[in-house]
Amino acid sequence: MPKLLHRMVEEAAVRHPDAAAVRCDGATLSWGDLASRANGLARVLLETGMARRDRVAVLLAKGLRVPEAFYGVLSAGGTLVPIDPRSPAEQVVRILRATGVTRLVTEPEKRDLAAKALADCPGVAHVVGLGPEDAVARPCVPWAEVAASGHAPAVDVIEQDPSYILHTSGSTGTPKLILHTHHTAMSFVDWAVAEYGITREDRLTNASSHHTCFATFDYYAAARAGASTVILTPSVLMMPGSLAELLERERVSVWYSVPTALVQLSLRGDLESRDLRSMRWVLFAGETFPGKHLHRVMRQIPSARFSHVYGSTEVNVCTYYHLPPASELAGPLPIGKACSTTRTLVVDEQDRPVSGGEPGELLVGGSTVMSGYWGEPERNRAILVRRPAPGELEEVYFRTGDRVRALEDGQLAFVARADRQVKVRGYRVELEEVESALLSLASVEEAAAFTVPDAEGSLAIRAAVVASGEGSAEREILAGLRRVLPPQAIPERIHAVDAMPRTPTGKIDSKALAARLTQEDSPHGR
Repeated sequence: MPKLLHRMVEEAAVRHPDAAAVRCDGATLSWGDLASRANGLARVLLETGMARRDRVAVLLAKGLRVPEAFYGVLSAGGTLVPIDPRSPAEQVVRILRATGVTRLVTEPEKRDLAAKALADCPGVAHVVGLGPEDAVARPCVPWAEVAASGHAPAVDVIEQDPSYILHTSGSTGTPKLILHTHHTAMSFVDWAVAEYGITREDRLTNASSHHTCFATFDYYAAARAGASTVILTPSVLMMPGSLAELLERERVSVWYSVPTALVQLSLRGDLESRDLRSMRWVLFAGETFPGKHLHRVMRQIPSARFSHVYGSTEVNVCTYYHLPPASELAGPLPIGKACSTTRTLVVDEQDRPVSGGEPGELLVGGSTVMSGYWGEPERNRAILVRRPAPGELEEVYFRTGDRVRALEDGQLAFVARADRQVKVRGYRVELEEVESALLSLASVEEAAAFTVPDAEGSLAIRAAVVASGEGSAEREILAGLRRVLPPQAIPERIHAVDAMPRTPTGKIDSKALAARLTQEDSPHGR
């Protein structure tokens, strides 16, 4: 029998139908109810004429309807296209049109956004979640008419069928559309459940937006084990004190997010006063975790083991590193060793394997690698390359664009993003190195480095910081940087900000930050 994402819900509903599948704002959906509601949605989609592999977009705010919609689309044999509910209408239109979406699942709270997008998307034939009164010029089925169904529809789905298309933030104007199959998603899910020992007793969190790769772990790994997922709404995530209270109340046992979310929780969540003994794993990914913040979080949640997972939406997670106790941590964290589902290669600019310890680009192969970018054959030919694999003729590898090097113990260490290496006055500078130096200063809580054009048509480095306490003035920060960075890497200016803009995963949005601060500095922005 093929391993399929939606089949996990059916199996969990049979094994323990009354156990909690998802919780949000105090409300609970059991595995039995989730399976019935998902099957009901699947039947509605099929009754509208949806065909196997059709793309179905889900435009919903975070809540219990999200997993119902996810599994309903998959149960109908569709390809899920989750859309960031905070997207502007123009971005929604780009995604709907580029992926050829034929059905939209939404809700009254998103009616205005959906109506604007649908006006430019004639290919979307039916809408689930709105009624005739919402005037979107499409046949609509309101949620009240999506009746629960006890049996999954009989649709032949295979592991190689598309499961979902995830999109990036599209801050450059055109989001990347990343296609995974049931096989690539299930390969990651099986690895994660085994590596972190997820069981039906666990409670996971969903801290990021549901259109990101973090949700693959949050929802699908939970379903594989019959565990529960606690959906964290934006209002809770914005209040570290409320979030810490929720983690205690819900007895959360597995956390997965970017480091920034943990830093805010540590600084402002009063974790010392909380009983977090239920927490057994804290997973983090997506950006550097400053040592001073990491040590504090580890002290505040002593019951948990910590794991640095590394990857991208294109490959899910490809390497991981289980941290030793805080007292044994020294220096930058490695990104670890390859998962059992992946293989890694480190190559130079001529695409040759590098010697031990030399930096090079990381290539990732294995069963969790995406099928490709939707509708971009030329890009796929450049980014998905065939290379020899041990015991096999060839395997497809994904070019990550990340520069890494192998350590003496075989672990991999991250060096920099290839596209974040800049040339300043003839010198190459890694922006990650500038950020790391800033974060090493006691007064700096968060930092982001970026470049702007200078008067000579070259590039100049600037940085933004969230700082507090002594030494937070620009001159003190610059003095601290001069002790650890070469002159060409010193930012020409340090901007003090109250808060950083965020991507949907919670990472600092450096592009948005640079655009905002540059605009403020321009004559028209003042």
